[in-house]
Amino acid sequence: MKIKSLLTALFVLFAAFSFGQHKPQMVFVKGGTFMMGNPRTSGQYKGDPDEKPVHKVKVHSFYIGKYEVTVKEYKEFINDKSFNEFKGYHIHEMPAPPDSTWFQGHPATEAYYKKIGKKWWGWQDDMPMQHVTWYDAIAYCNWLSEKLGYEKCYYEDEQGIIHCDLTKNGFRLPTEAEWEYAARGGNKSHNYIFSGSNDYNDVGWVDENTFLTGPRPVGLKKPNELGIYDMTGNVWEWCQDWYSPFFYQNSPVNNPVNTTPTGYRVIRGGSWHYRPEFATVTSRDGPKPGYTNFNYGFRIVRNAK
Repeated sequence: MKIKSLLTALFVLFAAFSFGQHKPQMVFVKGGTFMMGNPRTSGQYKGDPDEKPVHKVKVHSFYIGKYEVTVKEYKEFINDKSFNEFKGYHIHEMPAPPDSTWFQGHPATEAYYKKIGKKWWGWQDDMPMQHVTWYDAIAYCNWLSEKLGYEKCYYEDEQGIIHCDLTKNGFRLPTEAEWEYAARGGNKSHNYIFSGSNDYNDVGWVDENTFLTGPRPVGLKKPNELGIYDMTGNVWEWCQDWYSPFFYQNSPVNNPVNTTPTGYRVIRGGSWHYRPEFATVTSRDGPKPGYTNFNYGFRIVRNAK
């Protein structure tokens, strides 16, 4: 057994070394118990009904991306033409840039880029990856797991239904509970409204400080209590759970995750094109997993054991 464990460790080390310098930076989040949901009943940040009731949740220890997955990291995935999973869901190419129709719906953004003589902000390496679906995000997770010698979490059954094995040691999207626990600062939480501060200007990018001019490179603002960046704004982050506005009413205590299909997946954190009210640590939304826009990105997690 010890020999097998040693061989496994050596394989993972070799895979990581051969993969090069783009191994993701991960932050350890020690498991613990917290009160999930929005306790405020009035004011600008009272939230929506789907953020209530506040309920007790316990999560296990895990690792989470220090930053949102960047354009550079996602490009490396797209440039690997050997990847062939989830063909009915994931198109293995970089997303198209904003077109005229998109800009017509975002006149302030269009006016800014015309003024500075650029078409748009571009696929800059240190930007958070945007315009990805939930399926694109899980495809990246499986690819990265394979590259670094970990078990893949996602698989497609004979009926074409995608499942996630949360017991595997590879990369995946965070459960909604993991995301909120990490955003709050885990066991070091100061119970801020945003991830690391009560002032969104300290820690995030929302429409009030981007002026609708696009996302920003990762890591420019202050991190939260755990050293995690950009969990307030910049891009919405896909989570593992199916979205339900009523899930909190009957949420389990231990490692909750909504596995009941609803047709919608959870996104968290707000974005550069949304008001601060949507960028709190408790705000939730739930688009269809095949939908995306230039506000949608993701961050990865991995079990700690």
